[in-house]
Parts: sequence; C-alpha cells; structure tokens
Amino acid sequence: MTSINFKIILPLIALICQAAQGSPLTPGSKNAVPTKFSAHPLIVVHATTEFDEEMTAAKGVDEVVAQFKAQRRPVVYLVSDQSKTGYQEWYTKDRKPDFELFSEGGEHNLPLAMDEVTIVGGFFGSYDGARGCQTLATRDAIAMHFENTKRPFTIHMPLKAIYFYEEDAVTRENILNLDTRSATSSQIKKVFKDFASLFFLTANLGPGIEFGHPYFRDSNPFYRAVQPVNMDNYTFRLFLNDRPVAKPFGHGPRQVALKLENI
Repeated sequence: MTSINFKIILPLIALICQAAQGSPLTPGSKNAVPTKFSAHPLIVVHATTEFDEEMTAAKGVDEVVAQFKAQRRPVVYLVSDQSKTGYQEWYTKDRKPDFELFSEGGEHNLPLAMDEVTIVGGFFGSYDGARGCQTLATRDAIAMHFENTKRPFTIHMPLKAIYFYEEDAVTRENILNLDTRSATSSQIKKVFKDFASLFFLTANLGPGIEFGHPYFRDSNPFYRAVQPVNMDNYTFRLFLNDRPVAKPFGHGPRQVALKLENI
C-alpha cells in the first residue's frame, strides 16, 4: 500500500487555495526581481479599481509610468491579485511593467540600493483603521534601502498618481492646489500641521512609534519581514516639491527625505 506524503500534499493544497483567492501559485518570471536596480525605479502600488474605484490616480499613474519608460528607468507593479479578474481591474494603460510582484498589502523586498525611488498608487497614509498600501510600500522601501547602504534615501511621491482614503481626499486636493512658490509660511503650516503624525507615524504592537505599519499576514510566500522603521534609528524630512513643509521627525542617524510633489 502506497503511503501518502503529507509534506508534499499539504503545501499543494495550500497553493491551490491561494490560487482561488488570487494569490500567486509559483514565483515564476512575473514575480522575479533583479538582484539590484541600476537606476531610480518607479513602484506602482495596486493601480486597480478594486481599491481606487473612481480611478482618481489613473491619469497621473499613466503619466508617471510613461515618463519612466521614456527615460528607460525600471517600472515595478505591485499586484494584489494575479488572477484573470485581478488583471481585468488594472487601470493602467501600460500593462507591461519591467517587473511585476505579488504584494497583498504593499509589502515587498525590492533591492533598493540606489539613493532615490518614486512610489505611486495607494492607499496613502497609515493610521488606525486606514493602513495604506502605498505607505507600507514606502516603509519597506526605506527598510530595504538601509539593508544595502547607509547613504541618505529620497522617496518621491507625485500626488497626482496617488490615491487617498475618502476621508483624506480634501487633504489631497489642498496639497495639489498649493503653490509652494508663492504660498506663505502660514499657508504651508495650515495644510501640513501635524501631517507626519496623522499620515506616517503609527502606534504598533511593539514599543514606540514607527513609520508605517508592519505586515502581519502570512499569505505572501515571496515576502521576508523587514526591520521596523522607527524614530530611534531614522530622521525624516518632509518636503512639498523642494520646499520643507514640516519640522524633521525622528532622531536617528539614517536620513530619509519624503518628497511630496504636486507639479
């Protein structure tokens, strides 16, 4: 009588269940990433009507993707559903990224040793009840960069290509309409008052305040948990275009510039 090898059967059953939910079956070519990026890459997070039902960021995403493709810089799509239905919900005109990676919540281990990255898509912001995928992708970009180098890191966030939670839509519009060349300090302060604590800093299960939020679920077979991005090890500077719009937050040696852009 042939015995059943449950060490083989049970993982196969798990993979079939994942496939039914839209998760990837195998880390094939679609989920392959380079050992390192040779140029400033673009990361597009969940550009799909599953989340951005009104396609508020679609035009902006298309423009930014086209710009990066024209400059021959790498484009990565983080995709939450690699089933036929998931692909039908993509709203990008360009459906041929240089790299595609399964990412349930914005999590990734992309080898970001270069000094700049651009991250678009959504949702923006991380706080109780609204822990955005774009912010988790940003958190993991920071962690991965400093796994590879100690050099300062700049993250570009063109807001025309980022969607927000509905309750934060007014904030997005206020920033998009703000002219940093003519705005007074009081106007800047009004828009960005407590911005970092409202959108980036999260009280997680561990001690202290962190940037973004951890990825707790275990349904992504391609993801390795990264170290927390906290205020003790990092210092963040927030800009709109090239104008500082808030006091630095954090007091660690690792330097991160967060550049929101509305032009």
